[in-house]
Amino acid sequence: MGSKGGAESSDPRRSTYGRGYWLRRCEGFLVETPTKRIGRVAGIRYGERSNEPAVLEVRAGLFGRRMLLISVDDISEIAPETTRIVLQDRPS
Repeated sequence: MGSKGGAESSDPRRSTYGRGYWLRRCEGFLVETPTKRIGRVAGIRYGERSNEPAVLEVRAGLFGRRMLLISVDDISEIAPETTRIVLQDRPS
């Protein structure tokens, strides 16, 4: 009768999946710096010679009209449990 606990533990957001796993599945995640909101991930671009994500397409601005390309190297944290990506805080 302990199936309820087993179902909760199968939630991949509560797992130890790695950075690459979440980068490939982060469409819709909120993107922000420690001090401001940037937008939402609208797409993922992969490197020319690999199957690893290289750049995130982020919809930003009022109504998401601007498209920003953000290198995955600029990501400091991926928080799947809150569907959030935090970038390194640096001047615009």
